[in-house]
Amino acid sequence: MPRLSLPQLSVMIPVKNGMPYLKSTIASTLFAMPRDSELLVMDDGSTDGTTEFLASGRDKRLKVFRNEESVGVAAAGTALLGHATGEHVARMDGDDICLPWRFSVERRALKGADIVFSPMLLISARNLPFRPYLERGLSVDAVPLHLLLGNVLANPTMYGTRAALESLDGYQKTHAEDYDMWLRAATMGIRMRRLDALPTVLYRRHSTQLSRSRPWDRKSDDVVLERSFQALAETAIGFKGSASTVLYNRPRSNQPYPTDPDIQEFANGVLEACGRLKKGDRRILETRLRSVYRV
Repeated sequence: MPRLSLPQLSVMIPVKNGMPYLKSTIASTLFAMPRDSELLVMDDGSTDGTTEFLASGRDKRLKVFRNEESVGVAAAGTALLGHATGEHVARMDGDDICLPWRFSVERRALKGADIVFSPMLLISARNLPFRPYLERGLSVDAVPLHLLLGNVLANPTMYGTRAALESLDGYQKTHAEDYDMWLRAATMGIRMRRLDALPTVLYRRHSTQLSRSRPWDRKSDDVVLERSFQALAETAIGFKGSASTVLYNRPRSNQPYPTDPDIQEFANGVLEACGRLKKGDRRILETRLRSVYRV
């Protein structure tokens, strides 16, 4: 059976010191990609053999760019978006595995949305599976409210129109550049949904992974993220309290429940907004909200 013909696609991988996992990332992504597509890789100052491996690539769809000195994942991702020529763009991380059906599933799901995300399956450094991740679907209407409770969109599964991504002016330098981008996208009215589908990416957990560092919501000095969160909170639920108070004082089971009035105002605002959602979406959001806040 011939492979499904897709619109032109640019897949972006920013990477620094990606060996040995980058080999399987590149191979699996190229296998899943349509012929009329390009795989853009930004080598962000690697020193471990990544540069030499990428130089050995023979697939004409592979295009490699290099920073002699590292500029960080946000700037590298933004630079790749500037190099993209496809009508659609997608992201991969340099240590994950792309499953063969990913791009055909996400391309079909893009109808009625500008950006889609899909489930992942967590694997270990030795390719052993852990569990599905982000497996429940979220509608275009529900995503902005879920983002107020934390990042629910897996950046390595992102697939969207280049026009939508370019309107965001790239990733900003912050502790959580992907979360910040989706907060801004939701505020701008960009339609995002999370698919209720089979996993499309094998997401690798290992000791050198950036996302294993101190969580963004334990930090208290990220003005960029606070600004983006504040804008969405005002747009989605009319919240005008302190974004930093809500971001950095989320209730935790091992700590006393916070008493700041801004936190309760925020939680009540999200609960009220639940009423605008369809029944299934409302149930998912209410369950998530009540697992954290007293509403």
